[in-house]
Amino acid sequence: MADVRGLVLGELAVKEKILTEDDLDVCVQQQIDERYKRPLGEIMVAKGYIDQEGLDDLLRRQKEVITEYERTAETAQLFGRIAVAQRFITEEQLASAIRAQIRKESRGQGAKIGQVMIEMELIDIQQFWSILHAQGDFTCAACAQVLERPFFRGETVLCEYCKSPAFTVTPEKPGPRPTGRRKRR
Repeated sequence: MADVRGLVLGELAVKEKILTEDDLDVCVQQQIDERYKRPLGEIMVAKGYIDQEGLDDLLRRQKEVITEYERTAETAQLFGRIAVAQRFITEEQLASAIRAQIRKESRGQGAKIGQVMIEMELIDIQQFWSILHAQGDFTCAACAQVLERPFFRGETVLCEYCKSPAFTVTPEKPGPRPTGRRKRR
């Protein structure tokens, strides 16, 4: 299983200019080739990009980032976990999408993981809806009905009752832009 913690570590290293994005790609590819037998930090040290003291400092900051992330997300309900569980994507594709999301965020281009997956063409809008629906009920803002079997037009999900747009996922723009409300089950 892909270890997402390494992706956070790698992106921190890029943000702090310890590695270039190309260097990180090389390290991640080596980790994939080795079937995740070694942590990303160990590979970075072996390649001479960082020394052990620098890695220890980076690991402390990584722990802070992950702790903050875990405070804001319920692990069992994460969009990416559901996408893997529904067999829309693989663990490796999820890791790649999370990495792309972290890169966007580090550049100030906040993006939801579902939007990133659509941009990367890992999932389509119907799969996006299936995952979103698995997270909880979604109520149409126009008619207040809970969506069960919406219609799809391009990157827009339409309410099955009133045909109003429930939300749109537009690649390369912040999204999704929900007009309805999601309720946890």
